[in-house]
Amino acid sequence: MPQTEPTPAPVTTEAPKPAAKAKPKHKHKEGTRDTVESILFAFVLAFLFRTFEAEAFVIPTGSMAPTLYGRHKESHCTACGYHIVVGASHEVIPETGYLATNSRLRAAICPNCGFENDQLYNDLAFNGDRILVNKFPYEFGEPDRWDVFVFKYPAEPQTNYIKRLVGLPGETIRIRNGNLFSVDGQTETILRKEPTKQRSLQIPVYDDRDPPTDLIKAGWPERWAGMTAGDKGQLAQWSDATTGWKQDPAARSFSITKDQSAEPAWLRYRHYFPMPQDWRSASHGLPLAPQARLIGDFCGYNATIGDHPYDASSADGVDYGPYWVPDLTINFDLNITEIADNAEITLELCEGTSWYRFRVNPKSGEAVLEEVNSQLNGRVKELAKAQTDLKGTGSYRISYANVDDRLLVWIDDALVDFGEGNLLDTTGATANPFPTQQDLTPVGIAARGVTATVSELLLERDIYYRVGHPGKDHRHRSNELARFVTDPEMWSEVFARYESEMGERTLVIPEGHFLAFGDNSPQSNDSRMWDLGQETVPRKFLVGKAFWIYWPHGVPFLNGGRGFPVTYNSQHPPRGGDLETLKDYPRYTVPFYPQFSRMNRIR
Repeated sequence: MPQTEPTPAPVTTEAPKPAAKAKPKHKHKEGTRDTVESILFAFVLAFLFRTFEAEAFVIPTGSMAPTLYGRHKESHCTACGYHIVVGASHEVIPETGYLATNSRLRAAICPNCGFENDQLYNDLAFNGDRILVNKFPYEFGEPDRWDVFVFKYPAEPQTNYIKRLVGLPGETIRIRNGNLFSVDGQTETILRKEPTKQRSLQIPVYDDRDPPTDLIKAGWPERWAGMTAGDKGQLAQWSDATTGWKQDPAARSFSITKDQSAEPAWLRYRHYFPMPQDWRSASHGLPLAPQARLIGDFCGYNATIGDHPYDASSADGVDYGPYWVPDLTINFDLNITEIADNAEITLELCEGTSWYRFRVNPKSGEAVLEEVNSQLNGRVKELAKAQTDLKGTGSYRISYANVDDRLLVWIDDALVDFGEGNLLDTTGATANPFPTQQDLTPVGIAARGVTATVSELLLERDIYYRVGHPGKDHRHRSNELARFVTDPEMWSEVFARYESEMGERTLVIPEGHFLAFGDNSPQSNDSRMWDLGQETVPRKFLVGKAFWIYWPHGVPFLNGGRGFPVTYNSQHPPRGGDLETLKDYPRYTVPFYPQFSRMNRIR
């Protein structure tokens, strides 16, 4: 159950001051009294601080992953080296902390390459993030949308929950195709996250720095490749190119040399995510049959294999994300060494029949956003212009996002100001909420007139909010969607059939109440799931705003990075009896060092 467990606030003491010109006997008495008073005063201050200002909590479950981790396991994929984090809170009984019978997870699926990692069985499970919650903002002000907040669960007020605040008092909120909208009569307004918060909430789709090298050697295609457009290609109109971008597999980079060609050379992402059968074929030396897929709402934190009902019994039963997610962000390093007169860099993000492009002239830094609409015979519509810092030779870190119907560009972490021209209207006559073949290769980077290298490619997606009707099991319909993620037309046909039930839901928030969703939408017990007569949180149940992760967990070292066991997990035997100590499953190990990289502000 996604709740929080309070931990004591820190206690501070104050050294007593010796009394001046006092006899030793009296000094001892005064010193003792001062010490006692100081300790009592410190306890009072700590109590008041905890009561009125801030309080520490530990996160036991993964309903807010990947923003906050509950009890979890961490490892590195043995196939690609990617850092894996998966939830392990369902292994234990919350009331006792002991392992439940037949609940131990056996393996996890790498979210980067799909490989089944079975080395997690004996790995240490870390406790959830320890966070600080500020009570002050809600005592004297009102909560803001997108706050991560702690509140008392309406059905069990003695239990604290932590979620993200997505709906305000008196609002009508509509979930549609993974996004959230505010509804006023016949008018819908998409709810956009502040840009910095948006970036912090992105979920990785593919990190090119960690490729599945052995699978690629067996014949699996690279996700990124130089491609050329034509009437009939292997993916939509795209086919592998023989000229243009050249890959350096060892450096994980792509380079291009300037020429005076009028046509840009394209580097494109294809979502060739390997499935369990692909890994089995490769291990047996059988021919591979790669198929590009739609990018779905796969959440690696949930991709565990074990005996617990939350786990799949095998890799084939994992929820790989049947819902198409078009809200993407591409990040990469661009190093330009030469610029010709006709130079241009183009980035493209596809969403159904609309292809959104960012074009920049690297000589002048002038940029334009535009929409190419395939429904209107490739009509190009200019959306906005801006001056950027991508000007001249040099190295740049670039991020380009199409999230919440808004196009955003960062150059070296500085947001480019396009005014309101970057806000998209997807409600017009040409709007199409369904994917096309182009969405199998939804991201492109094009260049002409430059000698340049692209590296550090990282593709991310936005949170996709599932509808989550309480009391209804959509597993069979989700499975039907999952069957057609390689066929956008068939996927669209199935989704259209169930759209009113699976793709849309409207929630009305009473005055004085708030709507709470978890970031881990596929596995979050939140307002979408509660069957309380109302799906909201009353104002009086709000505790405070989560603002800092002060202790993620200690990182073990020595003994092969596992540390040395201090205590072990215990579990109840299947048929009852005394607790059984699991000598192959440590609970705490030493030594360890702080994980400073995750001690940061909660967004």
